Amino acid sequence: KVTSEPFDYIIAGGGLAGCVLAERLTADGTKRVLMLEAGRPDYTNTFIRIPAGILRLFRSVYDWQHETGGEKACNGRNIFLQRGKVLGGSSCTNVLLHHRGSAQDYDDWNMPGWSSADVLPVFKRSQNDKTGRSSKFHGKGGEWTMDEVRYQNPLSKKFLEIGEAAGLGKNDDFNDWSKGQEGVGRFQVSEQNGERCSGATAFLRKALRRKNLVVRTGTMVRKVNFDNTKTTSSVSYDLMGDDTCKKFNAKLKKNGEVLLCGGAIASPQLLMCSGVGPADHLNSHGISVVSDLPGVGENLQDHPAAVVSYSTPKKGVSVTSKLRLFGGTNPFPVLQWALFKTGLLTSTGCDHGAFVKTDPSLQQADLQVRFLAAKALGPDGMTTFTQFRNTKKLQDGYSFQGIAIRSKSRGRVRLASSNTHVKPLIDGGYLSNPEDLATLRNGIKLGRQLGQRAEWGVYKGTEVYPGNNVQTDEEIDEYIKNSVHTANALTGTCKIGTGPDSVVGPDLRVRGVGGLRVIDSSIIPFIPGGQTGTPTVMIAEQGATFIKNPAQAPKSDILVSEVISSSNSDPVAA
Repeated sequence: KVTSEPFDYIIAGGGLAGCVLAERLTADGTKRVLMLEAGRPDYTNTFIRIPAGILRLFRSVYDWQHETGGEKACNGRNIFLQRGKVLGGSSCTNVLLHHRGSAQDYDDWNMPGWSSADVLPVFKRSQNDKTGRSSKFHGKGGEWTMDEVRYQNPLSKKFLEIGEAAGLGKNDDFNDWSKGQEGVGRFQVSEQNGERCSGATAFLRKALRRKNLVVRTGTMVRKVNFDNTKTTSSVSYDLMGDDTCKKFNAKLKKNGEVLLCGGAIASPQLLMCSGVGPADHLNSHGISVVSDLPGVGENLQDHPAAVVSYSTPKKGVSVTSKLRLFGGTNPFPVLQWALFKTGLLTSTGCDHGAFVKTDPSLQQADLQVRFLAAKALGPDGMTTFTQFRNTKKLQDGYSFQGIAIRSKSRGRVRLASSNTHVKPLIDGGYLSNPEDLATLRNGIKLGRQLGQRAEWGVYKGTEVYPGNNVQTDEEIDEYIKNSVHTANALTGTCKIGTGPDSVVGPDLRVRGVGGLRVIDSSIIPFIPGGQTGTPTVMIAEQGATFIKNPAQAPKSDILVSEVISSSNSDPVAA
């Protein structure tokens, strides 16, 4: 049926944005929609539903396990990038923090239809705020739930006291755009009754009941096909794990559209494999050029992070030690979550923190501090997440993860092969802009100031990372270069805009072709100062509105027809 019956819309990628689109585009029952997802179907897996189950998900079958290649500013290290490989995508494997960034983040896009005034109602429309915060900035009745974590560790409570005492200020709503982000506080999370609220549970699950939605998992989209007018006609895909690599075609109805929702790595990869991207690079892989767009794969952005960690003489206080009993899993937190959906399993561990200006002359906070009531297992913060399940004895402690939330460094995604089964080449560009290194250096210093304060009392511990042998700015910088890691906020590789470096226009249509849009975090031109899950929901909501109501879509300064007529590339038939 998939190959014989045409569809109004084909969604390539079943991540967070794809789940929103599947729900919105099938709601009235008039449009046939196909979703193709390479990952797994079991978004209801227990480790996904349990927020603390994230400790089991990194480097698992639910993770694409990407790595960058030889980061030049990080002493040649490869940096691990976790990406969700399941319906719901990375919303099934992230730390759940419900942040939008600031109003200024969106005003800085300077894009019609995408200012803070434009997007705030969109954020509110999909939100279901369970915390009772201001209705001016929060919505009720939507699918994307925001709530408080149903657990608070004693160390986390103490952190809030210490942050205020240190002069960082207090902030009880980091999504309140009437004030700055600065201050310490609890981070709200995307949870529903103590369980993870993912794109699949919030949006896709109810859409799956509809006959006009077809979802196929374990399917790798290989190429978007175009007719001789450079308009999409179908997509080619094959099956994950099928050694024969037999290809199938899913066809579009007339005036149908292909919607790319693979995220900041997969969306530019599929565009390039389909002939949309930098002509020289495509030619080097033997790919016929449909639209020469040099911006495809460029402008990769992320939140780089570095850790300060302490051990504490107080035994049995850290979340990690509470999860262990006699070297194995402690059954009591598991039982508490199973019966009441409360307790430490409702926390991903980093739901307390702060936003800070490391330089008072800055307009906005450049540093996010995520506090963890646990001692890091290694200086690379991702180590704790990936090694926890293999560590029987865990020492108590507390940690500060400093994140350059408005990073200036830029990387790129390039093809290793014209086959989408082959992972692309990723240059994260981490620390390539010295401002990011300065922010993280100041974050290390702030973490030390907070970690050594007398107010910790009986909890006050001994520094483990970076360690007493790291003191000068040069030594701190070297520590950062050797341990910097991702905070999992990849954006930017299919940048929205109207200039020659943009990939999509304000209506999210890909320049130079017809019937193709990118609708995911890859269109973000400047990374927002907060986690990128909730902004991705907003982008998908906007995309669905533009598709269903074209009159509401902002107009691009560059018309598709003008780009097509000026192109020297040969048409590529399906």
